[in-house]
Amino acid sequence: MRKYIRRLIKYSALFCLLLIGLLIALCMSINAGISHKRIVAQYWFRALLIILNIKLEIKGLNQQSKEYFLVANHISWLDIPVVSACLPVCFLSKSEVGQWPIIGFLARFVGTIFIARGSRRAITKVNEQIEESLLNHQTVCVFPEGTTTSGDRLGAFHPSIFQPAVGIGVKVLPVAIRYLDEKSNPTTKPAYVGNMTLMSSLDRIIIEPIIFAEVTFLKPIDSQGSQRHYIAKVSRDMICSALFE
Repeated sequence: MRKYIRRLIKYSALFCLLLIGLLIALCMSINAGISHKRIVAQYWFRALLIILNIKLEIKGLNQQSKEYFLVANHISWLDIPVVSACLPVCFLSKSEVGQWPIIGFLARFVGTIFIARGSRRAITKVNEQIEESLLNHQTVCVFPEGTTTSGDRLGAFHPSIFQPAVGIGVKVLPVAIRYLDEKSNPTTKPAYVGNMTLMSSLDRIIIEPIIFAEVTFLKPIDSQGSQRHYIAKVSRDMICSALFE
């Protein structure tokens, strides 16, 4: 019965929030700059977390965290709203997200950079877009694992995605994301893995009474004069330590 009530309340509120998001996006699509759009999106994502009853816990974030190249572990589609609720940011996302109803439109509205998975040619174009965003003093966030996990492990980081940051000497900021249940134990409920659909993943989150999203911004890494393989290893080691030690 409680799960039914949660579904009824949260799905209704989520539908209203999506409509509000569409109206805002349509009103701002002509004249508003990308920075203003991302600030508005930050508050929209905060409202989304409230509806889903996800309590955001932010550690280590300060004003100097802006205009960095953020790299984070990847557990779920929920990672994007969680990080976006912390600060205005440009994301690199799989091309399929751009095709999702409503969500895809909102993702394009905030200037999300899309990449076709499994395409080596795509990475060159994507890196150029990331570099342009960084040169325009925009914070960019990527998930170097290239896929999601259940949160109980950390996959290998692909060094190629670090090339834009290394190429122009932007500082790399590792970000550790983990989800906890109401007893502060790690939970896999938000995980978006395997053949799971977006709706089934969303429903797993909605029926939970509460989820804590812990986002830890770690010490920035100076990429000036470094190799991308080295930066990938250091950032992965830092995130791994924050999550599992």
